[in-house]
Amino acid sequence: MIKKLLPYFIPAFICFLILAACVSQKKVVAAWEDLRSKETQLNANEKALNDLNEQIKKKAERNEIDDTTAVRIQRFVGVSKAEIDKLEAQNAILEGKTTIDKSDWATIRKNLELTNELLKSTADKLAMINDLLNRTLVIKIDEDIIFEPGKYKVSAAAAQTISKIFDPAANEIESFVKKYPGVDLSVVINANGFADGTSIAEGTSLYKDIRAGIKIPNPTNKDLNKELSRLRAEEAMGLFKKYFDTRFQPGRNLKSILYTFEGKGEELPNPKISDYKIDDERRRVVLLYWSVFPE
Repeated sequence: MIKKLLPYFIPAFICFLILAACVSQKKVVAAWEDLRSKETQLNANEKALNDLNEQIKKKAERNEIDDTTAVRIQRFVGVSKAEIDKLEAQNAILEGKTTIDKSDWATIRKNLELTNELLKSTADKLAMINDLLNRTLVIKIDEDIIFEPGKYKVSAAAAQTISKIFDPAANEIESFVKKYPGVDLSVVINANGFADGTSIAEGTSLYKDIRAGIKIPNPTNKDLNKELSRLRAEEAMGLFKKYFDTRFQPGRNLKSILYTFEGKGEELPNPKISDYKIDDERRRVVLLYWSVFPE
């Protein structure tokens, strides 16, 4: 088989050598100058990635973004910066040469293609993530509105009207997904529950229910409040999922929907507030976060 194809390979290889030899020095230099100009754009993208990282840290400190979203964006930043550093290292080898000639054509052309691809993919994702971060990614659910005192199940009356609370997040998600019809997306919904610092009396039905879900012996009041906040976050998430599933189903460019919940216990839901009291109603909240990522 190889012997039969050999007559075709030889002319093709000769043509390749001729074409390579025909590349003018002027074309090589022009491509090299183009690559050097793209280096400036790579540096600008790297700065934008650093700025994005700082923005994420500040939002996380203010509880304006959930941990899952922050980690995913930071992972994107890390991977993108590593790709940029790798390309810049490859280009630095060329920059170390005293002259650029025809022998560098293949390397320059390859690096230029890789640089253009990386610039586009990074710029597209940066634009999408900044669009995401400019939206309201969290809604606050006051537990006293949907939960009765000492309960972690939503009352039937509150369940009937809770869609009014969920509408803002669902509308934002719908708007975002429709804006990027050509991109495969995944949605992540996360509920963080919080509790105040009041004691849960031993012997009450609430204490017994909460105690049943705690595996450690002799739990403290903080342990009890953390479990209570987890149960309330789970309840809120279950209701949101039920509501959200009536509006969205995976398909088209929406490939997956992930629901998570966590109990934060006596942690403070708003770090900017410094005058919280032990039984402060502002501490009894569920923060419902949403985010949308390219697959």
